[in-house]
Amino acid sequence: MGRAKPIILESITFATHTKALEFFSQMLNRYYPGERISAEDASHLSSLLKRHPDYSRKAASGIDFFEVMIAADYGSKCFFIVRPDGGREDFSFRRCITLSEK
Repeated sequence: MGRAKPIILESITFATHTKALEFFSQMLNRYYPGERISAEDASHLSSLLKRHPDYSRKAASGIDFFEVMIAADYGSKCFFIVRPDGGREDFSFRRCITLSEK
């Protein structure tokens, strides 16, 4: 059995991938669609987003804030980046945690 790898973000550290997934899943479920993410939670999401494989494209034009919305492609709640120009783009917190550890 392999040894668990920690997830280390600028704002918080998790002992395992499972702990990180639980934390961000609970965060997502605290918000209703259309609700803006709190400053503390946004700090963690900003740190997490940097691990996304498409981070440079997703954050290229800046991030004004984060919110929770229903993703049209999936029909479920998701974190969204809201850009200064009002544009929105979803991102998967699961992908940030699992796919960046190649």
